Amino acid sequence: METKLYDLSKDYAAGIRAGAQELCRGNLVIFPTETVYGIGADATNAEAVAKIYAAKGRPSNNPLIAHIWDMSQVEEIACDISPLAWRLMRKFWPGPFTIVLKSRGVLPKIVSGGLDTIAIRMPASQAARDLLKESGKIVVAPSANISGLPSTTTAQQCLDDFNGKVPLILDGGPSSVGLESTVCSMTGEIPMLLRPGGVTLEMLEEEAGIVEVSYAVLHALQPGEKAESPGMLYKHYSPKAKVCIIEGNRKAIAKTINSMYDIGVKMGKNPCVFCMQDRIDQYLPRHVHSMGQSPEEVAKNLFAALREADKAKIDLIYFEGIEHTGIGLAIANRIIRAAGFDVVNADKEEEIEKHIACMHG
Repeated sequence: METKLYDLSKDYAAGIRAGAQELCRGNLVIFPTETVYGIGADATNAEAVAKIYAAKGRPSNNPLIAHIWDMSQVEEIACDISPLAWRLMRKFWPGPFTIVLKSRGVLPKIVSGGLDTIAIRMPASQAARDLLKESGKIVVAPSANISGLPSTTTAQQCLDDFNGKVPLILDGGPSSVGLESTVCSMTGEIPMLLRPGGVTLEMLEEEAGIVEVSYAVLHALQPGEKAESPGMLYKHYSPKAKVCIIEGNRKAIAKTINSMYDIGVKMGKNPCVFCMQDRIDQYLPRHVHSMGQSPEEVAKNLFAALREADKAKIDLIYFEGIEHTGIGLAIANRIIRAAGFDVVNADKEEEIEKHIACMHG
């Protein structure tokens, strides 16, 4: 299959039209959103949706998000919608916010991973909404990456993963948020944050009052527990390099990372430290990658940095732990999964020794 890369900055209308036509034919289209790039299919076409799982290598128990362009479409696929749910949708749509509601059961079961709920989002990206509207379809679209790898925030990254696997990629420039959407379940009386994102926990609390946070946001799913949202599986967003997160007080973090880095070098590894711009001096002259000057910049740069590490053949990445406030909670959620929950407390010698032993193992 030949994959066409269509630059929307050169001929927007023709690109949107071409994408809509592919969706209507039951084919996959990769398109830009403000969060990350998505790989989309007609949500009503089970065979088309199955192509997403096949192209990504995505587990079939990992539910998909239905993307809409108009609020009236919500009741076509969801039911038992509370006044608070409507308020959250009106507040945060269009935007990086996905809401989980009780499903009407009109979409194929493959969309929801066998659950009786449906995840819905109205993207802020004008190109995404125009594509949906032009196609006339509700479109399911997980992140456009091979399952388990870091998500894509540019069309070129999508081409790296899917060249020859999809007919069309729409290039709308870099994603502005850089992390997948916030996912909030409204199937109970109290909102439940399943995946943090650009709409932060604090923003939800300001609108809804009490918001519960799923244990799986910062921890692995428990045995037998189903993924209620994309991004809840054990290891996700992961580069080829081994990733480790070091938490604790600032001085202890730097000391521990520098020690582990030096041990890694002696073992023949090619390590790198990922940290905020103002922390770089703590690690020089070692190989350090600045993630930006603010948590928002870190979020926007995260997935690209992980992909660049693979290209540079980095095989060991150390992250400084990040505050679990604002967008920081979303960053922590992503890097914890990228690390396969390998988190070391710099204030606990036994955890450091265990990590070093694993390096040797």
